[in-house]
Amino acid sequence: MDFLKIINRADRYTDNTNGGFTLIETLIAITLISLIGIPVFMISSDIAGFSEKIKDLNSWNRELIKLEKILGESVGEVRFPFWTSDIKLAEETGRIRIPYWNGDANLFLELKFEDSVLTITTPEGSRMFRGYDRAEFDLLKDSRLRIIGLTTKVKKSKQENSEFQCTFGAIGREVFNE
Repeated sequence: MDFLKIINRADRYTDNTNGGFTLIETLIAITLISLIGIPVFMISSDIAGFSEKIKDLNSWNRELIKLEKILGESVGEVRFPFWTSDIKLAEETGRIRIPYWNGDANLFLELKFEDSVLTITTPEGSRMFRGYDRAEFDLLKDSRLRIIGLTTKVKKSKQENSEFQCTFGAIGREVFNE
């Protein structure tokens, strides 16, 4: 019996309140975490999407810089002699062939677009650029309507059109690129 008295006395001195959270407190905490967490998650997923777009644009820009450099160098090597009065280029859909590469009438610069591949061919070799939707070639003319170079327009899916204007190295005594 003394044992039961001791237990009863111990119960009087202990706190009988529950140490846990109530259901309302738990719901409020979850709501607050959701109000903060959802926008943070949305912003981080947007940042990840922007990061992917930036990587794609950087890759596209690097490819365009490389294409522009190769086009400029290749077209710049075309040197028509001074006795050539009328420049005639072999043109057909998706292909252009320009003589007088490096001043030699038997050497050609050829640009070709076929099966989503833009190919630039010189006597030194070919360079291929894959994955294009469209490529168009046209002659570049000055204010007096003389042919002075080549215009190339390219389009890749999800990217803007890009246009390159490259002048020939020389026509007659007029030197454009040195």
